[in-house]
Amino acid sequence: MELVTEYPIWFVLFCLLLGGLYSFILYFRTKKDDLQAWVQWTMASFRFVAITVIAFLLLSPLIRKNKETIEKPLIILAQDNSLSVVLSADSTYYRSQYRNDIEKLKEQLGRKYDVSVLSFGDQVATSLKTDFSEKRTDISTAFNEAMIRYANRNVGAMIMATDGIYNTGSNPFYAAGKLNFPVYTIALGDTTVLKDVILKKVNYNKTAFLGDKFPMEVLIEANKCNGVKSLLQVKKGDKLLFTKPVVFSGDRAFQKVSLTLEATEKGMQRYTVFLDVVDGEASVMNNRQDVFIDVSDTRQKIVFLYASPHPDIAAFRQALEGSSRFETEEFRIDNFNQPVEKYDLVVFDQLPTTLGYNDIAKIALKANAAMFILGSLTDLNAFNALKTGLVVNSQKASFAESTPAYNEEFSLFTLDKNIRDVVKSFPPLSCPFGGYQNSPAAEILFYQKIGTVQSRIPMALFFESTGKKTGILAGENIWKWRLSDYQQTGNHQASDELISKIVQFLSVKSDKSFFVVRTANRCLENENVEFQADVYNESYDPITQPEVNLVITDEKGKTFPFVFGKTDNGYYLNAGSFPVGTYKYQATVKVGKNLYQRSGSFIVAALNLESITTIADHNLLYRIAKAHNGEMVYPRNMDELVKKINAREDIRPVSYYHKQFSDLIGNLWVFLLILGLLTAEWFLRKRSGVY
Repeated sequence: MELVTEYPIWFVLFCLLLGGLYSFILYFRTKKDDLQAWVQWTMASFRFVAITVIAFLLLSPLIRKNKETIEKPLIILAQDNSLSVVLSADSTYYRSQYRNDIEKLKEQLGRKYDVSVLSFGDQVATSLKTDFSEKRTDISTAFNEAMIRYANRNVGAMIMATDGIYNTGSNPFYAAGKLNFPVYTIALGDTTVLKDVILKKVNYNKTAFLGDKFPMEVLIEANKCNGVKSLLQVKKGDKLLFTKPVVFSGDRAFQKVSLTLEATEKGMQRYTVFLDVVDGEASVMNNRQDVFIDVSDTRQKIVFLYASPHPDIAAFRQALEGSSRFETEEFRIDNFNQPVEKYDLVVFDQLPTTLGYNDIAKIALKANAAMFILGSLTDLNAFNALKTGLVVNSQKASFAESTPAYNEEFSLFTLDKNIRDVVKSFPPLSCPFGGYQNSPAAEILFYQKIGTVQSRIPMALFFESTGKKTGILAGENIWKWRLSDYQQTGNHQASDELISKIVQFLSVKSDKSFFVVRTANRCLENENVEFQADVYNESYDPITQPEVNLVITDEKGKTFPFVFGKTDNGYYLNAGSFPVGTYKYQATVKVGKNLYQRSGSFIVAALNLESITTIADHNLLYRIAKAHNGEMVYPRNMDELVKKINAREDIRPVSYYHKQFSDLIGNLWVFLLILGLLTAEWFLRKRSGVY
C-alpha cells in the first residue's frame, strides 16, 4: 500500500508549515498566564495535527494498493444435444444414466476448477442440456463460441462430448484449429453399422411452373442390406405418382433414382417420398422425406444487352437458370429488335459503350426495370447523361480493384448470414476510379473496400422512382465471385442466391396496394414463422394506428388467430413454430371505412438431417483431441478425464496484480481523526476556561 498525491510530495512541508503557523498564532502569539504549559502544548498539538491533515487533503492524496487476484483454471464442458446421439443402439443409456454421469463429471471438475458449460446442436446455449432434441448439429459453432466467449480467461482445457456427426457449419477439425488450449473428447454414439435403408437426399427445384414437367432425383443408401428389396414411392396426398422397386447389393449400397413429375396445380404443393421399411431395420425415421414445390404460372423474363461478349453475362445467366422462375435471353445491342416492354428486367452490360453504339436512352426509358454493369468499355459521360441516380466523374479511364463490403443498413431484401460471410472473401471487382455522386434515395447494398480501407463509395446500389426500379453494379468481373464461392464452399449457392435476389428485386413490380403482408413461403420445423405488414393511407404514407389481424389455417382446417405488434413504421408478428405441413393465412385491417385483406400460404418442412447419418465419427474426435494435446475417452470411462486433467502441469491457477486507487478524503477514519482532534481541543479549552 502506498500514499500518492497529485502534487509533488515536498508540498507536505507547506502543510506542516501551515499547521505550525496556525497553532503558533492561536496559542503562542500572546502569553496565556492562566494556562498550564502542558495544556497549552497539548491543545496546540491537536490544532497542529488537525490543520496539517486538512491541508494535506487539499493535495488530493490517493491510497494505491497492489491487489493480487488468483484465477483458477477454466474447464469448458461442451455437450452435443442433437437427436443423432439417441438414434444409436445405446439410446436408453443416453436418455438415463448418461445424464447422471455428465453431471457427476461437472461436479468433480468443479471441486478444483471453474467449469463453464455449453450445449450445442442447432444453436449454442450456456446451460447443460441433455434432452437430445435439436434437429441439426453444428460442432464448429461450439468451438467458435468458446474462442470468443473465453478469449481472455485462463482456459485449462475443453471437453467436447459428441458423436462427431455434423450436418451444418464448417468442418470441426479446421474450426478447432485456432484453439490454444487442450481439447478432450467424449466419444458418444455408436460406430457399428446396422441394417438400415436411408433416403439420403432428394434433389429438386423449389419452384416449378404450371403445366411443366420437373425432375426429381432420389439418392438412396443401404447398410447391411445385401439382396434386400424395398419400394420407392412418391405421393401427393393420397395419390400415388411414382413407384419403383429397388434391390440392394453389398453391405453398403448406393442408388440414384431419377424421375419426372408434372405440375398440375398452382401454389405450394407437398410431395412425399418414402421407402418401404425392411425387416430388422435399425431406424425408420430416415425412410421418408417431404418435398415442397412452389408451382407458379408466371416467369420473370430477363434480357442481357451488350456491345461485346463478357463472362459476367454467363455468370448471371448460369445463376438465374438454376432457378425455374427466370427466363433469360441475350443480344448484341446492335441486333436487338424485340419489344422492350415484354421483359421484366433489362440488364445493360457496360452500356453505353465506348465502342460507338450509345443510343440506349430510348431502351432504358421503355424498360420496366433496368440494371447497369459498369466496366472498362462503359462510356461514363454517356452513362451520366442517362440520369440513373449515380454520377461517376473520372478524368481518365482508370480503375481500382475493390472488394465488396456489406451495408448493414440495407433494407430492400435480406441476405442470409452465410452469404454475407462468403461475400467477405470474394475477389475484387474492377471499378471505375473517380468521384461518385449518388442520389440520397439510393439504397446501397455493397460499398467499395479498397485494400484494407472501407470507403463510402458505392459498389452495388438501387433506386426506385415512379414505380420503376434501377440497379447499378459499379464494377466488372463478377464471374470471379462464382469461382471463389465454389472454392470456399464447393458449390455456387451463395453467389447464385445473391444474383437471384438482386434480379428478383429488380424484376418484380412494386406492390402499390394500401396493405402489404410479407412472409417466407418456406421454413423449417425448428424455425419460427414471422410476418411483416405495412399499412398506408390515401396519401400512401405508412400508418400504424389500425389493428392488423391474422388467421393461419392448417391442412385440417384448424385456425390460429393472431394480432400483429406495432413497430415504428410497420407491423411485425412472430407466430412461433408449427408442425410440418402446408398452411394458409389471411390478414385483415380496417382503415376508415375501407377493409383490406391479404391472403397467402407457406409450408413448414421437416428437418431430417439428424436421422440421415447415425454412424458416429469417432475418428474425427480422435484427430481433434490429438491435434490439441488431448485424448479421446468413451462415456463410461469419463471419470478418467478428471485424473488426466489433474495430472497436467500446464493447467494451473494464474495470479496477477492490479493497481487499485482510493480517495483518502472519502475515508471515514480520516474524518474521525480530524473530528476527534478538534473535539479534544475544544474539551480542553472549555475545561481550562479559554473561550
